Amino acid sequence: MTSTGSATPGRAARSGTEEHASDDRDPRRVLAWFTGTLALITALVLVPLFVGGADADTFNAVVPGLSWAPALSAFVAHLGSGRRTPFLTWTALRPLRTGRVLRTGALVLAVFVAVPSATTLLSVVLGVVDWRPAPDAAGLLPLVLPLAVLGMLTVTGEEIGWRGALHTTLARYGLVRATVGIGGLWTLWHLPLLVAYHQGGAMAGREVVATTVNLLVAALVLGAARALSASVWPAAWAHALLNTTLVYASSNLVTPAAELSDPAFWMLQVVAWAVLGAAGVLLLRAARRGGAGVGVSRRPGAPAAR
Repeated sequence: MTSTGSATPGRAARSGTEEHASDDRDPRRVLAWFTGTLALITALVLVPLFVGGADADTFNAVVPGLSWAPALSAFVAHLGSGRRTPFLTWTALRPLRTGRVLRTGALVLAVFVAVPSATTLLSVVLGVVDWRPAPDAAGLLPLVLPLAVLGMLTVTGEEIGWRGALHTTLARYGLVRATVGIGGLWTLWHLPLLVAYHQGGAMAGREVVATTVNLLVAALVLGAARALSASVWPAAWAHALLNTTLVYASSNLVTPAAELSDPAFWMLQVVAWAVLGAAGVLLLRAARRGGAGVGVSRRPGAPAAR
């Protein structure tokens, strides 16, 4: 990612419509510490499982713990890059702007009700899938939000690193660049696990490709949630909703993806990417228009964003 300017002590770097951050860490140093540590942790966890021929259930068992590897990597990067600001501030865990966080949380909840609803409706209308509610679909619906809240126990570990520390550091390059760049790294980090599921027979090759693109598109929404709230909490909430509402709709309301022909499968993915991508673009535009901050307080006397 190419720098558009360098930050200097006492003066914040420009970041489009975002607030100037008081954190002046070297982005290259942060990325080196963060990605190096994360790659090491991921390899230490997954390589023995690959070598031992572990099945999908075993990989599922390690996922909750591995989800906290980005948070640990962010802490190592914090120590290795100079600790310019407190860790909880750098990762946007605080300060907790309650009203802003709650408003953004409600907004992303609305998004993740609208996105699977629109995707399902369009896919049925276009004849890509059939409307086929599972027998227990109605009974499972009330569990979706509680499962999302429970899911935050793991996804928050991811978001502390990705939409927390890295967003704060890379936002100086502009909200869109930071969001896309972080989304790309986040997706690459998931690839070894997706390959493991494929090798274990739990995911078809087309599902690995589709999930990879899903992650890239979903990153737009997660990055926007972080920027709109200046906090990592709505990003974690959006991540948890992504893992529950979309899965519920695709697994319980329409023809299962495994039963679709290749043309129908890819048409379904295109519809899903278009709907989720549109939501991400609109949220990012809202964040840019609103001059959303990065969640790091300015130094006294530092200039405000222009």
